[in-house]
Amino acid sequence: MKHRNYLFILALFICLLLAAGCSGKNNAAEVEHQQLIWQEQREKPFGTFDYPEISEDEALDLLKNKFEVKVPEIIPQTKKLFDEKIITTNLEAKKAEYSLYASGNDLLVRGYYPVYKGEELIVFALIDLKYSFDKEQKEVRLASQSLALSNYGKEEAYPKDNFNELLLEVAQNIDISKDTADLAIQNFEKDYKEVDKRPASKTVVVYGNDEEAEEKKLVSQTLRVGFNDKREFREIHAAIIDYTE
Repeated sequence: MKHRNYLFILALFICLLLAAGCSGKNNAAEVEHQQLIWQEQREKPFGTFDYPEISEDEALDLLKNKFEVKVPEIIPQTKKLFDEKIITTNLEAKKAEYSLYASGNDLLVRGYYPVYKGEELIVFALIDLKYSFDKEQKEVRLASQSLALSNYGKEEAYPKDNFNELLLEVAQNIDISKDTADLAIQNFEKDYKEVDKRPASKTVVVYGNDEEAEEKKLVSQTLRVGFNDKREFREIHAAIIDYTE
């Protein structure tokens, strides 16, 4: 009798463990694009600090060890994008420059990544991050992150003449699926193939779910293209905003 009771209790315990595991998986699955966002419990805000014109190594060290926040994948992804899709034998990636500014509940970060041909600036990227502290929830989160990739050279084409390839790579870096990104880029190409139909000195949305994400408390992903005053494709913008609760 005791043996049967023991087996019953053991079986019940295993069932409870399995149920807890399933529940945990369901909760994790509730937030799409989980890898894009970061949240953590915290007791105190960031304080007031200003670090202008520092190196990438110094900036990342401050983020990890002083402010104790996660460094997002958008930084190594952008560096990989430069190495594989932009840099050629006659181009040189100069050292990145960062600025960090903390003011109470907000920590703002900007990274500048330039590429030169001799003395001429050809391409640069700006990475912007915003971390926010919620004193009521006792929580810090990576509220937003963005990338602006600009072709600054004299030539209309990027160094490897691969604008659509860059656009697709950036889309996938912010976790827009390849099928969705391919379709969005095809529609963009069709709409703006003719130069006369392109706006001058403006950006247009290739893909975006910001309104829906804000309304439904999801992760917002936006991909844009910027035109210069000659209506040329010169900029790629990507942004992620965490609206989750």
